[in-house]
Amino acid sequence: MHGYWGNGFNDMMNFGNRASEWFILYDVVKLLIIVAVVIVIARMFIKNSRNNSNVGSSRAIDILKERYASGEISEQEYKDKLKNLK
Repeated sequence: MHGYWGNGFNDMMNFGNRASEWFILYDVVKLLIIVAVVIVIARMFIKNSRNNSNVGSSRAIDILKERYASGEISEQEYKDKLKNLK
């Protein structure tokens, strides 16, 4: 009976070892994909928060320009406040 089956059991065990290597590689690839997705999402949130802070700053600069144009503030005051906003 051993001759019929040959070395089948050992071949199965070798396949199992190769399969486990592939599963480890698969797990590493999954981990890299998850890390990449987390990094992309984090960058999107950071970029979005920076854009929101610039929107408020540009609105403040617009108000400052209006106040300077209407004569409410002096040129020196305008320059100082503009420097602080930027």
